Amino acid sequence: MIKDRDTNFREHSIFLSEIAQNILDGNDSILLVPGVREIIALYLLIPYATSDQLDSGMPSKMPQLDLSEEFINGVNLRNLRDTISHSFVTVEESSKDKLGRIVLDDRAQMTRKTHNEQESKSLGIFLEIPQANNKLKELHTKIINSIK
Repeated sequence: MIKDRDTNFREHSIFLSEIAQNILDGNDSILLVPGVREIIALYLLIPYATSDQLDSGMPSKMPQLDLSEEFINGVNLRNLRDTISHSFVTVEESSKDKLGRIVLDDRAQMTRKTHNEQESKSLGIFLEIPQANNKLKELHTKIINSIK
């Protein structure tokens, strides 16, 4: 059965809050849950800044990233940034090898306008954790190289 949008959003929000609470309480074992490290890395590597700032860089050495670049599975950095800034990310453990996968709202592959025009708003994008981990490491290198 597919959960309704409100239930999904509540569960995602609770999960992200539980990650934060565990970290604040010093419970580092939360980092062992497959995908949690990658979610934290997404938030740290894809800054919440304006498109103009990210596209052009800034004198203070803000990273200059091509936001139209594909991250994984048709998800570009601009849509990924917009998606994670609204907390539409979680993990699940249903992959074949039980490593889990990251679940993003379908907005990660489209603009807000396109998303709003959809009849079904409960679709999702799934990223395999090992692949996302590798791409995040590549993104880290790009960020460092863009500010040197």
